[in-house]
Amino acid sequence: MVNVAVVGMGYVGIPVALTLAKSGLEVIGLDIDQEKVDSLNNSQYPLKGEEPGIQNLLEEVIDKQLFHASVDFSDAENADAWLVCVQTPFLVDEFRPNFKALKGAVSEISKNLSPNSVVVIESTIPPGTTESVVIPLLESHSSLVAGEDFGVGHCPERVMPGKLINNLTTYNRVLGGIDDNTHSVMIDIYSRITNGDLYCTDIKTAEVVKTFENTYRDVEIAIANDFARYCDSVGVDFFEVRDQVNTVEARNLHLPGGGVGGHCIPKDTWLLAYGSKDNYDPNFLTMARKVNDSMPNHISEKCISIVNKFNLNPSESVVTILGLSYLEESDDVRNSPSATLYNILTKQFREVRVHDHYADDYPGIENQKNIEVAVKDSDLIVIMVGHQLYRSLDLRKIGNLMRNKLLVDSRNSFSKTYLEDEGFAFDILGRGRSW
Repeated sequence: MVNVAVVGMGYVGIPVALTLAKSGLEVIGLDIDQEKVDSLNNSQYPLKGEEPGIQNLLEEVIDKQLFHASVDFSDAENADAWLVCVQTPFLVDEFRPNFKALKGAVSEISKNLSPNSVVVIESTIPPGTTESVVIPLLESHSSLVAGEDFGVGHCPERVMPGKLINNLTTYNRVLGGIDDNTHSVMIDIYSRITNGDLYCTDIKTAEVVKTFENTYRDVEIAIANDFARYCDSVGVDFFEVRDQVNTVEARNLHLPGGGVGGHCIPKDTWLLAYGSKDNYDPNFLTMARKVNDSMPNHISEKCISIVNKFNLNPSESVVTILGLSYLEESDDVRNSPSATLYNILTKQFREVRVHDHYADDYPGIENQKNIEVAVKDSDLIVIMVGHQLYRSLDLRKIGNLMRNKLLVDSRNSFSKTYLEDEGFAFDILGRGRSW
């Protein structure tokens, strides 16, 4: 194998392409965004967020002329392998995946597909998608037959922003292939990427593995969120209960929060359910997804309750949300629960402010970078993200800036004693309220 084309220069595609190039292969990165392509060719990592090692890696492979980017798929017509790393959103209201990017990428590949090459989908997709969508599209323009003239596989990505290179080079990978030859090619590719184990299976099993992974994580978080709400309702400290539950071997009760964001988890339960739509409704799993989706609204109810308790009129009150990203110590705001909360609170409160020192502005939301400005004359602070900056706040200083010292905390950032000593009335998810 000499030439590899990676389609989609995003959080997944860029590190995949650069890691393969570092192994000595000639790699072309394909994307429809000319500005992103130009940045890569100028040795500039085009995405936001701190990614250890990736800028140096980009400079290294550009300097060695092992990687370049393009918007023209015909530049990769001699590729021995194509890796597809594009987004696959899910339209919940319509209960269907949005395959626009996937179909666009695969259609372009089919026009430039060479005999004996292999196409691997890394994007997370509903089980059955490779067979029902990808293969027919690849065959449509190429006049080639999958499994005879070219190989098809699925190797679902397993990376998280902020840890891309580390995740990519250490995690085990599942290789779903249409035949043994495809498996051999995939082993050659992914043994260059990761030091982890490689497991070969059929395509549909690989599709299910990835959607199960993220759905399982989604359900674990939903259980923690529901337990926290239960503990609030009966006046018990969830975190004390959790400590005792987790002393039992094989128990791993997770932490609750104000919602689940990011690109993957919020959609992958729906992708899983879509894959069995004609035969089975995994209603327990989709109910867990709805629990997590409900958390911003639940936090908004806490905000209204604490304000009303102190005889404040929400329509005359100011709220400051701390945290806009979906993950602590990250600038990634995709599917941000804080943005959902903001949209709810703006219909109820006079003014809603947002602070996040990592994130940039979100569409329709101004992000105040100065925390003292963000909390000045505020009546209520809502902690939505567990950034270390928030956990280490000087509450006396913050309280002196506020008009009323009310706090709703979805991340258990402070002890009750500390809050009480500094004169805050508070409602902490899972710890019950104190006012």
